[in-house]
Amino acid sequence: MNSQTNTPASNPEGYTKHKRLAVWQATHKQLLQNDAPYRKRHVSFLITIACLASAMVLFYLPFFGVHLLGFKLDVAVIAGLAAAIVLWSVRQLLFQNRSIRRWQSCH
Repeated sequence: MNSQTNTPASNPEGYTKHKRLAVWQATHKQLLQNDAPYRKRHVSFLITIACLASAMVLFYLPFFGVHLLGFKLDVAVIAGLAAAIVLWSVRQLLFQNRSIRRWQSCH
């Protein structure tokens, strides 16, 4: 297995992974406190994920003996909802990274 090392070419700031994570988390916290659109999108993301996950739970009932739409359709719905959660999460992470990069370049 390859181990990743931080080289000046791959990491111009010279930060370790731990330091980069700490900076990202601190900036995220500042944005949540000071940037209303960022906070609104973050809260909206959390609510959306909670709703999608709750909807997914209903379609797990066939595994406990309660069939809603038929086994194959229930599994398809679960897969679709799982894909939507992953897609939504990736989009949110990309948005957060762009916002954090912008915030750090301004401050």
